[in-house]
Amino acid sequence: MLKHNFFKNIKCIVFDLDGTIYFGNKLAYKVNEVIELSRSKYKNIFFATNNSAKTRQQIFEKLINLGIDVNLKEVINSGYIITRYLKNNHYTDVYCLGTNDLAKEISTININPFSNIPQAIVIGYDPDFNLLKLEKAINVFHKDCKIIAANTERTYPRDNGILMPGAGASVAAFIHTVNGSIDLIIGKPSTTILEMITQDLNLVPSEILVIGDTFESDIKMAKNFGSKSILITNSNLNENENFITIKSIDYLLEII
Repeated sequence: MLKHNFFKNIKCIVFDLDGTIYFGNKLAYKVNEVIELSRSKYKNIFFATNNSAKTRQQIFEKLINLGIDVNLKEVINSGYIITRYLKNNHYTDVYCLGTNDLAKEISTININPFSNIPQAIVIGYDPDFNLLKLEKAINVFHKDCKIIAANTERTYPRDNGILMPGAGASVAAFIHTVNGSIDLIIGKPSTTILEMITQDLNLVPSEILVIGDTFESDIKMAKNFGSKSILITNSNLNENENFITIKSIDYLLEII
């Protein structure tokens, strides 16, 4: 049941992507209408994903090709947040244990993504992860080197429902091998994405609404940050003044 004044004071909506805006290469029902209404009422909207395998530009182009009305500045992925973090904290040399596209994203801010003396190991999802790549990463790791993970998701579903190993598999392999620990997790449920948004827009957590399909990442991120959230699910969960559920994204057209 929708709580009274649930949308009061909201100034920014953050949408998850896969499972919320689209399903693989298929758009959610009436999603463009939802986006148009959200943008007209709340002005600030973002599309956030833990996907570090692709560049921010590539994800933006996918949205455009699917017919989504979006601006590049509204697209946030964990690779982009990593580059912002590295730049803001004056990193110059890292080692990327991830896809070539993640390394490309890092190199766009003039940071060496394959340094032999890195200030940090950056670990992202890589469908081609193997022991040779792990070998190279562990041999440039040293005691003063930070470990930054794009996210630690264990699995993610493919279009046919088959579970695939997530970035957490690569992270776990590296951490176990070097007997280390993660210094920073960028992606959901970490609040790093929401911290960036509040800083950029001069907002407070209570002015942000997160909408997604995964409790363990989208909803926990919002809860950890003190923001409201909406979960798209068929399950019956306990709602409260900061959390409600809907069965599909088009229901937002009735309640926003």
